[in-house]
Amino acid sequence: MNIARTVSHTGMLLGLLAASQTFAATPSFSCARPEGAAVKAVCSDDMLAALDRETARLYGLARATPGLSAQRKNELTAVQRGWIKGRDDCWKASDATACIRDAYISRIAELRAGYKGARAKGGVSIGPVTVTCPGSPPMSATFVNVEPSLAYLAGSDRGLVMTIARSGSGAKYTGQYPDGEATFWQKGPEAFVQLPGGKDQTCRVGLSG
Repeated sequence: MNIARTVSHTGMLLGLLAASQTFAATPSFSCARPEGAAVKAVCSDDMLAALDRETARLYGLARATPGLSAQRKNELTAVQRGWIKGRDDCWKASDATACIRDAYISRIAELRAGYKGARAKGGVSIGPVTVTCPGSPPMSATFVNVEPSLAYLAGSDRGLVMTIARSGSGAKYTGQYPDGEATFWQKGPEAFVQLPGGKDQTCRVGLSG
């Protein structure tokens, strides 16, 4: 691993996450006549609107990825349509806002991980970065600088959405789940990670393709 490059990257990451931005509730689609509870929620919530705009931006970049075959482009379109249907079904959830938020965060992470074009500079998301913990399969972390800032930690069997928390140094994210609390606390090229029901681990943060 190129440590100098990693430190530079993580320094940029922390700078992005610490930045304060103001968003208006203006998603990528028109809110003149919103249809469905999920769409109405996005139109009335600054954070959800910002997540929608970022997802739409990444989707456009993914479609424009150089060398993307017609088959992969068709697959991308089909998956995006299915994802929109899943997001719209969040009206059934006990916490619709959290369901919609998590749908956006996971889709942002998928687009950035799956398509090189979606990792172009700009927007409010960054990553994925690799997270390597001793004795465990590698994970990846994607960050989205909305208000509040969010992180998506993806492992081999699940993805966790975490919200930034107050900390004296670094960028600390936490999330509460039925099986316990999750913590991701990044300090430069290291991160202190605790998964639900697991023990604290000191992990290395690197770069993903």
